Amino acid sequence: MSVRPDDKDKIDRIIQQEPGVRIFLKPLAPPAALGLAGFAGSTWITASWIAGWWGNPSSPTVFFPFVAFWGGLAQFLAGLKGYPARDALVTVINVMWGSFWMSSGLLNLLVATGVIADHSIHEHFPELAAWFVVLSFFTWSGVIASAARDLVLCATLMTLAIGSTIACCLFAYGSGVEKGMKVAAYFWIVSAILAWWRVTVYLVEEAYGQSTIVRFFPIFRTSIEERKPLVVAGLGEPGVKRGMPGST
Repeated sequence: MSVRPDDKDKIDRIIQQEPGVRIFLKPLAPPAALGLAGFAGSTWITASWIAGWWGNPSSPTVFFPFVAFWGGLAQFLAGLKGYPARDALVTVINVMWGSFWMSSGLLNLLVATGVIADHSIHEHFPELAAWFVVLSFFTWSGVIASAARDLVLCATLMTLAIGSTIACCLFAYGSGVEKGMKVAAYFWIVSAILAWWRVTVYLVEEAYGQSTIVRFFPIFRTSIEERKPLVVAGLGEPGVKRGMPGST
C-alpha cells in the first residue's frame, strides 16, 4: 500500500488503526528446573560409576535407559522450552547435554545388543574425547553467562566444565587416562550435587513464594540478577520489538 507524503488523512488513519499483529506471552515454569534435574540424575549415576564407587564394566548396559530418558530426553525437551521462555542459556546448555546423554545411551544400547564392541572409559578413546572438546567449549561459555545469575548455577556449570575439560585426556594413552577420568568424575559428582540443590530451590520458591523458609535455601543471586525486572522486553529477538526504557 503506497502513501503519498501529502495525504495526511490517510497517514493519520494508518497511524490510528489497531495493529494487525499481537504478541502474547505464555506463562512457563522454569525449564531449567527440569533440565538441571535430568542432568543431576544422569551425571550422578554415571560419574559415581566412573569413579569406581559401585558396579562393574557392564553396568552401563543396565543403567543407560534411565540416563538416556531422564538425563537425555527430559533435559533435551527442557532445553527446547528455553526458547519460549526466552532463556538462551537453558536452551544451549540443556539441549547440548541432553543430546550427549541420549547419544551416550544409544552407544550403550548398541553395546548391549552386540552391534558394536565395548570400549572402556578409562582407555584411549579419541572419538568420545572429541565430544568433550565441544562440550567443554560451550559449557565454559555457559559459565561466563551464568556468573550474572547466581553462584550456585555458576558453580554447577564450572565444575561440569572443569570435568569435561579433564575428560579430553581420552585423547591420550597409558594409565594417565584412567586417573584423569576419575578426577573428572569427581568434578561431575560435585556438579550433580550443586544441580540438585539448584533444582530444590526452584521447587521451594514455587511452593512457598516469599515465605521465610526460602531464606534457608540460598543460591547467592548476583546484583545483576536481582536488579532485573520481572518482565523484560525482547532485545534483538526476532519478531519482538524492543520496549525497554532507553532502547530504540
